[in-house]
Amino acid sequence: MGLETTLNAKPRTVSSSNYAKRLRADGLLPIVFYGTDLPKSSSLTIPYADFKSALLNSEGNRFLYTLAVEGQEPTPALLKDFQVDPVSRKVLHADFIKIDPSRPVTVKVSLILTGKALGVEKGGQLQQSEREITVSGLAANIPSEISADVASLGLGQTMHLSQIKLPETLKLVKTADLPVAVVAVPKGLKAEAEAAPVAPAAPVAPAEKKAPEKKSDKKPETKKR
Repeated sequence: MGLETTLNAKPRTVSSSNYAKRLRADGLLPIVFYGTDLPKSSSLTIPYADFKSALLNSEGNRFLYTLAVEGQEPTPALLKDFQVDPVSRKVLHADFIKIDPSRPVTVKVSLILTGKALGVEKGGQLQQSEREITVSGLAANIPSEISADVASLGLGQTMHLSQIKLPETLKLVKTADLPVAVVAVPKGLKAEAEAAPVAPAAPVAPAEKKAPEKKSDKKPETKKR
């Protein structure tokens, strides 16, 4: 997966901010590499173009790489964090951590929605609220993306995190059952449904009038004693 992408790094001996600016001007990205089994963190540089290409175009997971430090054996590494310039949006610095291939790692994976929702065919709008989900698994089993089929979603229906089918080698990290996608009902469609003419009720037949009873002219008979 992401480990198939190798980033070549070189040591740097100076860690000042001015030196970091010079490195960036020369097309290099300052990084720090550390791990629990490493004696100390290492200050390194990698070509900025390589890092950008790996982050945006890598076929594997964009947080997992093989870091090849000059003079050392290549090792699996997790991109733990990176800082971005708020104006230029260029990455200024990155932190990598050494990982053990035999132990699970926690990584964010892109969530891709597939299929055409039933509600969309009826005029609804599919909205995706989560673009990434956090999973745990061995680095070699972490994919670049996870797909979720939304074809069965109707108008107003929501897909939650728990409904996403994961490979047996992965586990969800978040315990909250967050909504990841919903087929929203547009206001116009809702108003149209509310304004739809209601079928008239079936006419009720008028009740039949009873003919008035005729009064008898005969006087009641009285019994003689």
